[in-house]
Amino acid sequence: TPAWTAVEVARALSRPRALATLDAALRSDTCKPVDLAAAEVGQAGRRGVVTVRDLIPLARPGAESAMESEARLVMLDGGLPEPVLQYEVIDRDGRLWRLDFAWPDQRLGVEYDGFEFHSTPERLRRDRQKRAALEELGWHVMSIVSDDVRRRPGEMVRRIDARLCARIAA
Repeated sequence: TPAWTAVEVARALSRPRALATLDAALRSDTCKPVDLAAAEVGQAGRRGVVTVRDLIPLARPGAESAMESEARLVMLDGGLPEPVLQYEVIDRDGRLWRLDFAWPDQRLGVEYDGFEFHSTPERLRRDRQKRAALEELGWHVMSIVSDDVRRRPGEMVRRIDARLCARIAA
């Protein structure tokens, strides 16, 4: 089954990539969290299944890329509250924008900017328009890149936490 395959593949991967695999399985809409849990039970005793068991409750279909899954895991491991994934905001001109990670009560959004997706002039222009529209509504939008997630996770968590605390205090 898709859930069995996702668990089997995830068992052989690093923790961040295992979560990305579980997220992708849920996003594909071919299985549900209960299916992943059943597949994990069916693979009890196999190498890597304990890690997968711990990750299943964290798996979300809203993660749209492996790096978004990795970033979310760093956030959760760092003690941040769980963000809302793909949070939608309508700006004053009626345009719909989505934030990769959001804490709506604090009006804080975090965007994962992959170089391959955000490096064209058109994408850069759209990213700037999005940021300006959201800031006009009182949102603060932070950008993160792969180096933040993989090489400086502590700094990334600290920056997000500081911004969350500042937004709560305001």
